[in-house]
Amino acid sequence: MESEHVEAHIEKVGKHGAKWLRSKYASWFLAGIAFAESVFAPILIDPFLVAMILAKRERWVHYTVIAIITSIFGGLVAYTLGALFFDVVGQKIVDFFNFRSQFDSIAAGLDSNGFVFVLIGAITPIPYKLVALASGLVHVDLATFIFASVFGRIIRLGFVGYIAYAVGPHALPMFRKHLLKIAYVFLVILIAYSISQLF
Repeated sequence: MESEHVEAHIEKVGKHGAKWLRSKYASWFLAGIAFAESVFAPILIDPFLVAMILAKRERWVHYTVIAIITSIFGGLVAYTLGALFFDVVGQKIVDFFNFRSQFDSIAAGLDSNGFVFVLIGAITPIPYKLVALASGLVHVDLATFIFASVFGRIIRLGFVGYIAYAVGPHALPMFRKHLLKIAYVFLVILIAYSISQLF
């Protein structure tokens, strides 16, 4: 799962990102990373958000809000690519990262349970970019997509941001532990919801 790579990302940020973590361009850098992650980049925004909050803990709300807003905006761009330009752009993103089987499963689920799948993609380690692309491809209602994305990203990144602020350097192990728990909870909710639609 993506969460397994969080620690490696943090270590990389620690080695090579000390300058931009405290620079005047830090917020813009975070915004770019959050946007790229939601559209095409094979990265996680979480470790970057944690690293920046650890560098300036008094700005944790500022950084968390930036990550949430730009991540959702990136999701809307990915949704548009899936809805209007999937054959030209979206398919290339899926193929480049070898996400074909994952993408097909997500698209099938979105076709029947759009809100729940978008919510799970926005909260759990399931790549949000794939959920956004698939949502556009199967034409999930835009309002439903936006609502689920906003709700899910606030829960996911709000949790990460607060834990980084409250716990400090020990945030990473706690983040990894509880993110997996959240993922399992929402997967159970999805299964229960899907079964309920059969009866």
